[in-house]
Amino acid sequence: MTTLIPVGMAGLGRYVPERRLTNQDLEKLVDTSDDWIVQRTGIRERRIAAPDQVTSTLALNAARLALADARMEPDEIDLVICATVTGDQPFPATACRLGLDLGCKRAGGFDLGAACSGFVFSSQVAAGMIQSGQAKNILVVGAEILSRILDYSDRNTCELFGDGAGAAVYTSLERAGRGEFLGGSIGMEGGAEGILAQPAGGSRHPATASTVEQKLHYMKMGGTKVFRFAVRVFAELVQGVIDKYGRDQIGVIVPHQVNQRIIESAMEQLSMPMDSVFCNIDRYGNTSAASVPIALREALEAGRLQKGKLVVMPAFGAGMAWGHLLLRW
Repeated sequence: MTTLIPVGMAGLGRYVPERRLTNQDLEKLVDTSDDWIVQRTGIRERRIAAPDQVTSTLALNAARLALADARMEPDEIDLVICATVTGDQPFPATACRLGLDLGCKRAGGFDLGAACSGFVFSSQVAAGMIQSGQAKNILVVGAEILSRILDYSDRNTCELFGDGAGAAVYTSLERAGRGEFLGGSIGMEGGAEGILAQPAGGSRHPATASTVEQKLHYMKMGGTKVFRFAVRVFAELVQGVIDKYGRDQIGVIVPHQVNQRIIESAMEQLSMPMDSVFCNIDRYGNTSAASVPIALREALEAGRLQKGKLVVMPAFGAGMAWGHLLLRW
């Protein structure tokens, strides 16, 4: 029987654009208020990419910091995985652009499009390839410029989302010395195109003058259904970790930063205090695939990743896709 190579997380990096879009700014665009947004979402501001930035720009900044943290050179990377639904273009993969700009001369690359679950899924793909010996060092980046697909006259979406990138370097646990990969999950309930989707631009609704006129290239969301789904899945994923390892082994929960109220509701179901969770949604909003790695890097900087304790990262989103990533720091 083949022995699996233990995997660790050697480096973390994050990058957010400079421009802040506050709730007060949104009051000038849609029928909303700072109090209304904070009460329902916990969000106070979000970051917006500059006109000359593309998704690979944000990813590049986060990746460089992750490589520096891992004390690794770009030409040591075997594979670049970019989790995004707002790539530089439909193809080629944004990971290919990122690898070129970084100087990853020996690496392959591909994108993984799982929206809010993208980083969690990509990390499990990376860990599996290292465990099997197929690769030694893999860079995983979650990066999004969601502001480019938002309708700023639709308060159902424009209040919630922002731009950013987070990155992680996976390698053998022996080299990483921290962040032991213990496993995770990948699941979906499927479909739900009308609940959370960018309807047009693919083969279902190719780009036409009509799709542009109908604003079908913007993100659409049915908030109530997403809320119920996210609370249920969040609680189930964390409960699964508790059942296997015990509540006292959890050092911190770093969830997809979807909505403060969703996180609070799930923690209430679990009978766990909110100080068990690391949240930064008030400053960045929901950055989709970028949210978990941005939050994970900030949790590290805040001293929230405790040596020997579990770090639980649940995620859920479009496609009613869900999963979690589990590390022992």
